[in-house]
Parts: sequence; structure tokens; C-alpha cells
Amino acid sequence: MQRFSKRWSGCAMAMAGLFAAAASTPTAAQQAMLDPAVLEEYIAFLSLPNDAANPADALANARFVQAMMQRRGIASELLYDPDRKAPPAVFGEVKTPGATRTIVFYAHYDGQPVVPERWAPGLSPFRPTAISRPIEQGGTVLGPWSPGAEFPAGWRLAARSAADDKAGVMVALNAFQGAAGTAARLGVNVKFFFEGEEEKGSPNLRAILHAHSEKLESDLWVMVDGPRHTEGYRAMVLGVRGVVDVGITVYGAKRPLHAGNYGNWAPNPALQLAALLGSLKDRDGRILIPGFYDDAVPATAAERAEIAKAPSMDATRQSLGIARTQGGGKLHGELVLLPGIEITGLRAGATDARAANVIPTEAEARLDMRLVKGDRIDRQLARLVRFVEAQGYLVLDRTPTAEERLAHPLIAKITSGFGYEAQRTSLDEPMVTRVKQLLERVSPDRLVVVPSTGGSLPLSLFAHELGAPMVTIPVVNADNNQHGENENVDPAFLAEGIVNIRAIMEDDFSVR
Repeated sequence: MQRFSKRWSGCAMAMAGLFAAAASTPTAAQQAMLDPAVLEEYIAFLSLPNDAANPADALANARFVQAMMQRRGIASELLYDPDRKAPPAVFGEVKTPGATRTIVFYAHYDGQPVVPERWAPGLSPFRPTAISRPIEQGGTVLGPWSPGAEFPAGWRLAARSAADDKAGVMVALNAFQGAAGTAARLGVNVKFFFEGEEEKGSPNLRAILHAHSEKLESDLWVMVDGPRHTEGYRAMVLGVRGVVDVGITVYGAKRPLHAGNYGNWAPNPALQLAALLGSLKDRDGRILIPGFYDDAVPATAAERAEIAKAPSMDATRQSLGIARTQGGGKLHGELVLLPGIEITGLRAGATDARAANVIPTEAEARLDMRLVKGDRIDRQLARLVRFVEAQGYLVLDRTPTAEERLAHPLIAKITSGFGYEAQRTSLDEPMVTRVKQLLERVSPDRLVVVPSTGGSLPLSLFAHELGAPMVTIPVVNADNNQHGENENVDPAFLAEGIVNIRAIMEDDFSVR
């Protein structure tokens, strides 16, 4: 067995032979520890590269997940889109005698691309390693985990997808049956659906859902994904924003120009783009694109009540080193119910040792556009295009011709990638109300009900194709560095997540 520090000793109870939990407080997560067999299996899972752009890697992960199911006695198969353009979803099903309800548990096994050289010395994306705490908070590398390892309080496991979202796969399957063999006492029919291209925007998910809709019939979807509340509390999330990536390119001269000889005379596309981007928002962060907020469905009274009860995020603000937040005094929960647009990338010339004294030929920006319930991608993109046109630009969806460059002083190319729209489940939905009751019963730790998270999942596709209500149960620490270098997870939160998901599996969801 693993030797744990004082944080892990003095356990108050053993639950299902899978982990032990110490007494918790209303402001701290239930401290728990995973069985070594669970950690060993998870580390093997994290050791597999999982960029969805690599079909061989994706299939290897799908096969590993399928083997995890087989070890637990779950009937499983790989579900493909009709054209087999996408990595398969891994589907599993367990029928419970006498059960009248069916719940599908969702997670995704793919991860964001990695840049290994950006990870801290001693860390590698697909070599799971223990760290004392997040590297950005002064953490140090402890080395590989082993059943006999002894780590300090608060240790983390660092690897790509340790948090987003192989954690969801691991928690859901171990809630059903742990690697050590401890099984849940099911009250519902259980299905599993683990996707393989969520980090690419799930471009083929709708085709998979449509092709296998009969297999995926259910009364509720439970999405095991995302971080807990930023202050560390458990969360139940009822919705997500939609998302679409947008590219904007602004053009100058056809060749680089000497900044001294041509400055003050030749237009500078970097300056033009900076001015255009600066006009998108006011000082408080309110988007100035006409009509951008018009389609957003307002929060209900019940949603506003939950937002008002959510804990303050001032400690988060301080930990991030932010002197002043945006939003004109609105609460964070209110702001994520509004559409958003953020600059996530800029390029115009070079700023490092390769920098030269030239006016660049073009400047590019990448925008992250978030949608809320009521928004449509085509309408929001059209509003952005009209806004840019109103600033005097000729807007194209392609590179301008030589004739167009001469005829128009301001030209912008606007392109968009695949996206999906927002989804939000009503708090009054009976199955969702029951989940809330179960989560409140299983632990004294505070539960924060979030009408919508600021992030995105392809939940609108599930709603469109299958119709069942959805709820998201985050199971990982908020400071997990998902999508970035040094991604990490606190094993205590995984153990607590198993408890929460198992409580859902074991209830029969009869009318109360």
C-alpha cells in the first residue's frame, strides 16, 4: 500500500474498499485517497499520447478504455461515424434488473496537443509524474509514483489529460467498479459514452450520435468533465457556452517595408488590427458589436438565486494577481450567461531575436467567440462581420486579390472554424433536481450549483440529437492547467468524484 503523509492518515471511514476519507469541512474538499490499483491503472492510461489528430494514438486510447470496461464486466463496443472520419466513441452498457431509469455517463479520452519543451524540467506530458503542488505555485518534481511512494500533503499527478478529461473516464468507470473489484449497487441502467475528439470541437460527434441514437436512449446524461468551483467547492453545472474560433487577418503592403524609410507613409497592418480589436469592447469589457447580446436567454429566478449563493471569487482574483476585474460589477455567474469574445492569439512580425525593423505585410488575430442559450453561430458571426465593415473594412473570407488591395485601403479576411452552440438544462427538471439532492446527501462539503459554466462542451449536439436532459459534474481541481503545460490533478478530488458519481449510479430515481 502507498504510504501517505499526515494529510492522508487518521482516516475516519472506509468506503467500498476503494478509498478512505478524513473529516471534511464546509470550505475544504473531502480528503480521500485512491486505491493503489486505481492509480496504477490511471498512470498507464495517462502514459498514452492522445492527440485526436493522430488516428493511431486515438485508437490506442479507445482500446485501452475498452479494456478498462472489459476488466469491470461491462459489455462494450466502439461506435464510429458512418464515414469513419473520426476516432471512435467507446460505448458500454450495464442493464439493472428492475430499473426504470437509464443514465449515460460521458467523458472524453482525447487531449489538447502538447509542446513538451514548455513543460517544467523533470516533467513530460506522457510520463505521469508526482509534483508537490502546481509548479506555478512553487511546486517541485517528486518523481514517478509507485505503490510504496511517500509524498507530502497536497501532492499532484502531472500529465497531459490528467485533469481534462481522462479523469472523467477514470472516475466514471471506478464509480461503477474500482480496479480493486469493488462494485456499485446499481439502481439504474448505466451506459457509458467516451468521446475521442472533444478537444477538436467534436466535428463528427453529431454523426455518431445520429447513427447510434437507439443505443444512446436515456433519461439523463451526466457529463463528468471540467474543474470544480475556483474556490475549491464541489459543483453541479447545468449548462455550457457554445464556441466558435474566428480568425481575422488585416493586410498592408505586399512586401515587408523598412520601418524608417516607409514609416508614417505606408499603412501598418499591426496598428490597424490593434485599433480594430481595441474597438470590440469598452473599458469594462462590454462587447460593442451591435446586437451581440440580443438573443441571449435571460437567467430564470431560480438561476439568479443560485448565482447569488455562489461563493465570492475574490481569493481567485488575488491568486491570479488581477487588480480589477471586468463586468461592471456583475457577478461571475452572471457574466458567463452573456456571450463573449476574447483575443487568444496575435501575430505580426517578430518580437524575439528574429525581430527586424520592418513594417509587416499582414497581422493576424485569433478570437474565441462564446455563445449562450439563444445565440446562433451564424447570427453572431454576421454581427461581427457587419461591425468590421462599419469600421471601413472590405471583409472577405479569402486572401484579397492584387486588384482588391489597390482598390480598398482597409481589408480584413474573416474565417471561422467548426463550432457548436450553447445548452442549458432547467434546474426544475426532475432528474436534475434528484441529482442535486444526491450530491448534497453524499457529502457535507458545500455544493455550488452553476447555471452555466464559462467553458464549452458539445452539449447542444446531444440535446439536438437525443433530447435527454444533461448535467455536468466536475471532478478535478480548478488549478489544473488544463490545455497548458504542467497539467495536473489532485488525486483526492478524483476519489471524491468517485463517491459522487457512484451515489448517482446507486439511486433508482423513483418519484419522491
